[in-house]
Amino acid sequence: MGPVLADNSDSGQSSVIDEILLVALTVLLCAILAALCMVFLSPSSENPYLPPPEILKIISVDHNNENGERTFASKVTLQNIGPKALQNSDYRAEIYINDKKQKIVIDTLKADDFIPTKHYGVSKIYGIGPLGYTWEPGKKGVFDLKDKMIHPGDLLRIDIIYKEDGSVYSRSEILVP
Repeated sequence: MGPVLADNSDSGQSSVIDEILLVALTVLLCAILAALCMVFLSPSSENPYLPPPEILKIISVDHNNENGERTFASKVTLQNIGPKALQNSDYRAEIYINDKKQKIVIDTLKADDFIPTKHYGVSKIYGIGPLGYTWEPGKKGVFDLKDKMIHPGDLLRIDIIYKEDGSVYSRSEILVP
């Protein structure tokens, strides 16, 4: 009788199964890691780690009244620097000074609708942007806030809120000159 060989027929299969399992586990871990990283890389407005885009940009704060006298008139000019028009009645604004939310109510960006609404801390909204139904790209508008509300050196922030879901559509900040 010849030499007896050990039955090692499973050993070859076992290493192939091990390799397949290791490759599957590696692919699964890579997919999970990629999904987690997509949150940080996505430019989506749903991403809480990225600040909202600047669509309505604060371009100036005027401290002078109509006669040119320095009265801290607090007139804030904004410009739509985004690629598309905003439906004025779909948005509202929140004002922050030095990171403190102000008791200012701007329930619409449409000038005609703003007049009959309850609004505090702002006397009027005017300009080509808020005049019609849409605030077109490149057009400007003015929020005429209560006098002496904004002073040089203040950090002014305006958040434009989409009314339907309450998300911040646009955020603009400026250190007031």
